[in-house]
Amino acid sequence: MTALLLSWAAFPTVAQQTNPRPVPAPPYQAVDAKMQQVPDSSARTVGGLVRFINASFTTEPDKARAAFVWVARNIRYDVENMYVLEFEREPAVVVQETLAKRAGVCRHYAELYTAIANGVGVTTHTVPGYISLRSATGHAWNASRIEGKWYLMDPTWAAGQVVNDKFVFRLSNEYYKVAPSVFIESHMPFDPLWQLLKAPRTPQQFQLGQTPPASTAAFAFLDSVALYERQTPLQQLHATNRRVEQNGVKNGVIFSYLATNRTREENYHVGVYNEALASFNKGVHRLNAFVEFFNHQFMPRQSDAELKLLLPPIEADFTRARALLTSVQGKDVTQQTSISEFETSLLEAETKLRNSQAFMTRYLATGKLMRPVLFMNISNLSGGNEMMR
Repeated sequence: MTALLLSWAAFPTVAQQTNPRPVPAPPYQAVDAKMQQVPDSSARTVGGLVRFINASFTTEPDKARAAFVWVARNIRYDVENMYVLEFEREPAVVVQETLAKRAGVCRHYAELYTAIANGVGVTTHTVPGYISLRSATGHAWNASRIEGKWYLMDPTWAAGQVVNDKFVFRLSNEYYKVAPSVFIESHMPFDPLWQLLKAPRTPQQFQLGQTPPASTAAFAFLDSVALYERQTPLQQLHATNRRVEQNGVKNGVIFSYLATNRTREENYHVGVYNEALASFNKGVHRLNAFVEFFNHQFMPRQSDAELKLLLPPIEADFTRARALLTSVQGKDVTQQTSISEFETSLLEAETKLRNSQAFMTRYLATGKLMRPVLFMNISNLSGGNEMMR
């Protein structure tokens, strides 16, 4: 990201009055003071910080502030790597790195705050974006829902600024709990969802400081965020990519972000396919073991309670495999063929499982003296004969 920017308002001096009013305490003073007392043993992990905050505060506003101020105060801005964001890196890796080094760029600040805030029960998302279409790199900040209301905040800019290629710490509240309508003047998310506005701006409108025309249809962002939070990571990524593209790809930063996300989406499909295949193979292994047990007429003998436990894990494996496979999309003919063949194999295995379940139900309902008879006319569990009665 570009150099950190902070604006400091100049106020006219006022002559001292005869009866001056009491000066109110700075906002968040009590929370900020308490967070200066975090022991080093608690500051080494997200879990340690979460436990300290939960033990010290009870309300969402206090917990959100505690997480925010600790990150802003204790992470040093890494000037040498200020142009390196690497949005493709996993959040957990970024968080661990940030705590270990106590340094980072905007994404490190944002991901660490997200992890701590969510840990203490304040729903928070990391928001990637940029501050100018002319910028050669991106930026990252946060969206938090505090007592049912969404706010945007930037722990990086709140931490200080870069002066003569050196980071100067200076805590500012200017970038904490900012209304979306104000934040959009300086921060543009790649995904218009995280503008959190009823009339999201396009990249051109953001750059020119323009608001959408009054005729623009209202965007139900609260409903969209609620849907986003119910989606799987793959569904979230797909929907994000669609919204980014629809809002306009107007510079290299947006293009790079979208290209990276598309690669991630494709990799997700491959990963989910492999997860589905692993679950399927696990189920097949268990089913084959059951068939072998069946071929030996359930010998060595097991109790009815033990028999009832044999098939449910297989069903769970196949159910998970099918659920995962349903979300996989083939990018080309080869992938689509692999998915189709997988579905065929899964269907065959599910059929054999149903036959096994039907036999088990009948077996357990039969008197023990007559149970051996049930095996007499059955050669396999693939269908037909006794299994289909």
